[in-house]
Amino acid sequence: MQAYVKQQKMKYTKRTLQLSVVLLLASVLLVLYHFGFVFNIDCIYKSCSQYARCCPKLVGNFHPDLRLISSEEMANKFYWVHEGGRYSLSDVSSDVTRVAILIPFRKREEHLQILLNNLHPFLYKQQLDYTVYVVDQVDEKPFNKGKLYNIGYTEAKKNNHTCYVFHDVDLIPENDHNLYGCVRSPMHLSRAIDKYNYSLPDDKLIGGVSAWRTEEFERVNGWSNLFWFWGGEDDDMSYRIMANRLPIYRFQNSVARYRMLKHSQSTVNTARHRILKDSHIRYKFDGLSSLVYIPPDIQQSLLYTRILVKL
Repeated sequence: MQAYVKQQKMKYTKRTLQLSVVLLLASVLLVLYHFGFVFNIDCIYKSCSQYARCCPKLVGNFHPDLRLISSEEMANKFYWVHEGGRYSLSDVSSDVTRVAILIPFRKREEHLQILLNNLHPFLYKQQLDYTVYVVDQVDEKPFNKGKLYNIGYTEAKKNNHTCYVFHDVDLIPENDHNLYGCVRSPMHLSRAIDKYNYSLPDDKLIGGVSAWRTEEFERVNGWSNLFWFWGGEDDDMSYRIMANRLPIYRFQNSVARYRMLKHSQSTVNTARHRILKDSHIRYKFDGLSSLVYIPPDIQQSLLYTRILVKL
């Protein structure tokens, strides 16, 4: 009898210990999530019909076309694209996702032509209501990607978009299941780039290509306006996301694939590390809320809307 009681006590102690470990791990994960440190949340790929109306046209992985094609030839080929780089669904309802593709740009015409040649059929296959905006910095000041993004967002918002995709000009998608319609927000779309062997170097990354709904983007106050030259603004955005306790969503590596076009290294922002030290506090007053800019000239091209910006 004593042996049986002892055995039962041991089983009870073991179960109690196991339960305690499970509860401890759950508590740790909850705390990490609460403070924005759980980033690598894989989106379960739901049926494409929920987000795109033309499933048979989606093929998954494809080889991007890296040839230089003229705008006139693309305009003839992409018969669905209206002036300004727009495509609207014929049966648009009030709750349809209206996507703005925002591309920061300066003097990278070849990259832009290659991206447009791949991006328009990519978006059309997903049957998104979309407009492509090229936010072109036309002055001689150092490049400021974050401020260009904020200006592009502010101008595009006037057209009642509900989803904003921030897209580097040198990243070409390789899988059309990588949905651009703000399935979640913020959504890091460029998780797997060939330059990094199609793997994610750091779970905190949000740079390259990302999709945002208005609510989450304005919650982090947009991008910083302070990063000139190359580097820093993407890291700053990661800190803004952490400070606001938002998770970063991603599709799997096999879906979120991109080819990076070769280009010379831009001038590095040597002040970026100093500026990043207070990102978690500064985001409240540096971003959309502090954005001041000269009203841009807006031109309607065959394949995109060009926003010409002087900073």
